[in-house]
Amino acid sequence: MGFRFITSGAACSLQQLSKYVGVCLKSLLHSAKNRSLYDNKFHSRNDFYVIDNNEPVIDFIHANNLRKGSKSINTYDFSTLYTSIPHTQLKANLLKFINRVFGFKEKPFIIPNIYTKRAYFSQGRSSNKTSFSKDELIECVNYLIDNSFVIYQGKIYKQVIGIPMGTNAGPQIANTYLHVYEYEYIKKLIENGDEVALKSLEIIFRYQDDLISFNDSGLLGNILGDIYPKEMIVNCTNVSPRKCNYLDLCISIYRGKFRVTLYDKRKDYSFNVISYPFLDGNIPKNLSYGVFISQLVRFANINTTVEGFYSNICDLVKKLVNQGFNPAALRKKFLKFYNSKLNIWCKYGVDIYDRVIKIFD
Repeated sequence: MGFRFITSGAACSLQQLSKYVGVCLKSLLHSAKNRSLYDNKFHSRNDFYVIDNNEPVIDFIHANNLRKGSKSINTYDFSTLYTSIPHTQLKANLLKFINRVFGFKEKPFIIPNIYTKRAYFSQGRSSNKTSFSKDELIECVNYLIDNSFVIYQGKIYKQVIGIPMGTNAGPQIANTYLHVYEYEYIKKLIENGDEVALKSLEIIFRYQDDLISFNDSGLLGNILGDIYPKEMIVNCTNVSPRKCNYLDLCISIYRGKFRVTLYDKRKDYSFNVISYPFLDGNIPKNLSYGVFISQLVRFANINTTVEGFYSNICDLVKKLVNQGFNPAALRKKFLKFYNSKLNIWCKYGVDIYDRVIKIFD
């Protein structure tokens, strides 16, 4: 198992600027996604891979399982992404990206809100809010990249390659850096009229440094070196040719369909990982029991089989009871889920009541 070095900058002088830049880049990525959906609406191609959670992956799987056809799945991981990005490449990619988005938005300013974590474009500056022009945002990004210092064992080090994990804008900077390579590669395929490759690479998702590709017959794995620079080492992380773990999903191919169950990485560790609240803690009991319903919704959204859904509930109830939860109270929460979330669990085609209710006995 590998290690990742993470910095903490709670008292860093650039923390506030990093927050603003992170919110702006996140908004720019959202705008790039919407532009991609608009440009590719009537085409079998995809030039925006970035996702924020597992929902797009789950939505694709549910929709694709309704259609026949050969299925494949491959996952990849960028090893040491944050620590191996050359600053010249990083600055060049962010410059291209910011110029492109400001170009099609056709508004000179962006105004971030670090509390809502959103930003919006504007024709003018706000009198009482922080705002950035395109050139100012580029200057701020470059300043963050050039002035990354870390204190370790009493010594100060300047980061001359990569970006620190732990800084607020770090994930969005890395996301943008990789997105530019992906965008430019797809544009090259469009210019060359390679419709076969464009179709094969249509269903790809990337959550920061984790890639997943569906139904590409292994094409993405063969061209990773053409998309990304040599500094980016990308490894295939499939469990087997027909099974992989991606985010909190365990995805496999069974009888011509994608099957999804919950993947909990904490179970891979040789030690016990504390999770979910203890009822004797300081968290209000009502909030603690609310966690149970939220997890029932999560289990139902993820699992494509009712057996996986049952198994997840059984494991969770056992864990919560060991942490002081009352089985009768958990039973009431399940009944609330059962009666109010029919639209979520009805996909299984069976009544889940009789089997689940026995877990609380």
